[in-house]
Amino acid sequence: MRGTVDVAEAMPLLAAQLAAGGTWPHAIVLCDVSGLEWISMAARRKFAETRNVGPPRAIVVIGANAMLRNLADLLFRAVQALRPTHPSPTRFVRNLAEARAAIPELRRMLGAHSD
Repeated sequence: MRGTVDVAEAMPLLAAQLAAGGTWPHAIVLCDVSGLEWISMAARRKFAETRNVGPPRAIVVIGANAMLRNLADLLFRAVQALRPTHPSPTRFVRNLAEARAAIPELRRMLGAHSD
């Protein structure tokens, strides 16, 4: 994601995720936000609406600033404590190498094979 993202930019991303979801039993979505300036509330809602649609999926957010990573870490720890079967485990990482390193754990969380 780069620049500003509103519903018009979000819809093709969501459509691609849902189309791929028809093929695979699980999905791990890598989302690079290092070039993101702003995402509209309507686009955020569209992403949230699809959380329980399609196959189980995990999300890896790459390149969020340190403050957002720390805040998100606290938020997802709270969600995990309150809802251990949260449908979309999410990790915030600094770069693609960290994203790749997170994939085996997320596969295990989704109950997927590591092939």
